[in-house]
Amino acid sequence: MPARLRGLYADYCAKVAQLERERKPGAGIFGMKGGPADDPCHDRFAEAVRGLYEEFMAQKPDSAAVRELMAYACSAPLEHQEPRMAYWMLLAVQSLTQPLIGLLSPQDACALAALYEKSYRRRERMPAQIKLIKALKAAAEQ
Repeated sequence: MPARLRGLYADYCAKVAQLERERKPGAGIFGMKGGPADDPCHDRFAEAVRGLYEEFMAQKPDSAAVRELMAYACSAPLEHQEPRMAYWMLLAVQSLTQPLIGLLSPQDACALAALYEKSYRRRERMPAQIKLIKALKAAAEQ
């Protein structure tokens, strides 16, 4: 599963980079349609990630496997900061890991909360990250 997730992320980042390279002058500026942001690859990526997580959960993975997948989801935006549009989407899909938290041991939940806190400064965290950190800390206390 981790290899499939990495493949989804790599393919998505490559597609966004291609869209940026092939952008027509003026496409998507001033809120007009037709730019890379309007491409359906963004929705397809999010749905593919959601599907992968659902399939993963159905396999009843152990805590270590869940921790590995969630750690990758945490670190991927830091590894793929360009193109910027892909970076923001990688941050957004972190919220899709929320259902996986219930499969974590308290120790793994604590380690992931610490990873998120270390990786993203408090003032730069997105609402989804704040929610994840709170849920991970709650899972760590059980």
